[in-house]
Amino acid sequence: MRREIERLTELHQSDNSELQKLIEIGISLSSERNIGRLLDKILLEACNVTTADAGSIYIIDQNEVGEKVLHFSNTLSASLNVDFKEFSIPLNKNSIAGYVAMTGESLIIDDCYHIPDRYQLSINKSFDEGNNYRTKSMLAVAMRNQKDEIIGVIQLINRKPLKEMILSSPQVVEETVLPFNEKSQSLIDALASQAAVALENYRLYRDIENLFEGFVQASVTAIESRDPTTCGHSERVATLTVGIAEMVNRTSSGPLKNVHFSENQLKEIRYAGLLHDFGKVGVREDVLLKAKKLFPEHLELIKKRFDIARQIYRKETNRAKVDYLLQAGRQEYLRQFKNIDVDMEKRLEALDRYLGLIIKANEPTVLAEDHFSVLEEIARKIVADPDEQNFPLLDNLEYQVLSIPRGSLTPEERKEIESHVTHTFNFLIKIPWTRELQEIPEIAYGHHEKLDGTGYPRGISSGMIYPQTRMMTISDIYDALTATDRPYKPAVPIPRALDILAEEVKEGKIDGHFFDVFVKSKVFEHTAKGSRESRLT
Repeated sequence: MRREIERLTELHQSDNSELQKLIEIGISLSSERNIGRLLDKILLEACNVTTADAGSIYIIDQNEVGEKVLHFSNTLSASLNVDFKEFSIPLNKNSIAGYVAMTGESLIIDDCYHIPDRYQLSINKSFDEGNNYRTKSMLAVAMRNQKDEIIGVIQLINRKPLKEMILSSPQVVEETVLPFNEKSQSLIDALASQAAVALENYRLYRDIENLFEGFVQASVTAIESRDPTTCGHSERVATLTVGIAEMVNRTSSGPLKNVHFSENQLKEIRYAGLLHDFGKVGVREDVLLKAKKLFPEHLELIKKRFDIARQIYRKETNRAKVDYLLQAGRQEYLRQFKNIDVDMEKRLEALDRYLGLIIKANEPTVLAEDHFSVLEEIARKIVADPDEQNFPLLDNLEYQVLSIPRGSLTPEERKEIESHVTHTFNFLIKIPWTRELQEIPEIAYGHHEKLDGTGYPRGISSGMIYPQTRMMTISDIYDALTATDRPYKPAVPIPRALDILAEEVKEGKIDGHFFDVFVKSKVFEHTAKGSRESRLT
């Protein structure tokens, strides 16, 4: 009686131990987000609980033409050190894994070289022969998801008396390998259910990530469709900023040696970089795309005004000729009419000179000092039209716009462009970010701020600017300087762009430590391709 009680106690303890092990496995599997590590864990635990020597996982998938196949994705072997390659097999009953996947029936095979005829199955012995191995006992179990759909198969080979045993030869296999039993099947059935749930959770997590990635890319497309001249800017800023962060992670000395960005933070940085300019969708398109100081229709209006002035001058000259002819007579008129024409030509040449300077001043370059006085002179010119009202060659607004000393934007238009940062933040804070990505709005919000408080839109200083944002500021300025597709300015050569950034460091505007990483690790070369390669010197 005592022995029976002891035996039952041992069985109970063993069952409790196995149950506890399955619980631990389930917890471990549920927390894994990497598909490779997840499948490796499933296989390892399956081999551990059954003392199997080897195992494989087949996942039901679709090939390039949409047909369902069994994808051989992961394998594990304690006794063999062989490189396995992934492959796919047809989803049918001609293989052991295919049979289980099609029928849902678990298979316990005592000897794979002598499979019962009712299954009409066999294995390819060439692997065994090529690796001095013997596949004997096998257990194959279907993995079912919450909808009771079969999503894959766990296949285990050669149950051993001891987990640590190495099956060094076919003879050792023949002498020691045990058949899988119902207990093994029950354990793997339970594990397969956990594995299927974990795999489905991973797929759901992946699908959500893919959905969000698609949303981000669509947002970038929306930004760039409004401003095609900045096509690729968001992607380049993201690439450069992540590049700086990755190089910081490799830093083992200096002021950044204790700064480290996790995998989630790198993802956060990338998304913030991709979305940092999304607020431009809230900026008027004519301002966003303004390549020159005057809008095209305004310049055309000025040109039309100059055409009218020419006609008026010619008309005045013709009237002056007629009046002189009537007053002085034909002989005197023939001696003097050329002087009248010379005066008209001078006035017409002045108009051409004025218009040429207007066209030159309309460019978004730095305006020469002497141009200001000439523009003021033009603005004072009033054309007297005897048939209509008098009008100026330049009205006050046109004069002010053409007098912009640098760039193409008026102060009001610049403020509207700068408002894109606030628009971006207001857009991003409405997204229900996960904990891992919750800093994206704040990282993007500060990319035009400067450490000395001279940036915009908030004018905050160094203590309030995230490290991730400081890196993005460097990337954003660098790409804006070196971009070849901006119609309102020429691209700056890379060495000159780095010099400009170095000046910003000296003035205390951008972070010098991150800039050193940017330069010394040549992060800027991450986007220096195609047309940029020709501007490296």
